[in-house]
Amino acid sequence: MQDTISVVVDRIEFNASYIVVGDKLIITLPDGSQRRTELRGLSPESAAKPHLRSYAHDLKRAENR
Repeated sequence: MQDTISVVVDRIEFNASYIVVGDKLIITLPDGSQRRTELRGLSPESAAKPHLRSYAHDLKRAENR
């Protein structure tokens, strides 16, 4: 089952979808790229948020160059 997660960075909301396959989380970021993480007991949402935050911060840094 696919779920969605949101984070707000600098007053901009970013959304991504993710699925869990076995013990692996696969998150699809807004640009279509994917990142994978082994959950090892973490909730899927708490494992997905750092990926989305990192994406948002990288995007903001690239805009400021």
